Amino acid sequence: MLSSPALALELSRCRALREQREALASKAMAAELILVRQVRERICGQLSRQADRANANELPLAVGGGEPATDYQAWIQCRQQSEQVLKASHPVRYRNRLGFTYYTTSGASLARRADDVQRSLLAEACPAWLRGEPEPASAPPR
Repeated sequence: MLSSPALALELSRCRALREQREALASKAMAAELILVRQVRERICGQLSRQADRANANELPLAVGGGEPATDYQAWIQCRQQSEQVLKASHPVRYRNRLGFTYYTTSGASLARRADDVQRSLLAEACPAWLRGEPEPASAPPR
């Protein structure tokens, strides 16, 4: 059994690894989102901008206020078409441990590093809650 200072040090090390993994994964996802937005803008720019404004929680314009309501069926089709174009025009650079596909060099590199840190979390035998995994329902409270 670890003493309190040793346990605190181990938990601190695990927490730092988790934060590092989360930061890398977040940056990897941001790189992919830039690419996705670029492809979507090229395919259906006006609809994409309209949906972005709607997602930004802007107040809707009054009826007759200038901008039409978002056509969500067209938005769904735009997203599907963008995904097909992305898959056809960009090689897969990496699939992370969860199966997410990375098409950009920087996103793939960051995702690989995040997966490496995840392996370190497992090697350090960090508790599931410090690895960012859900705890079993029967787990005692922390």
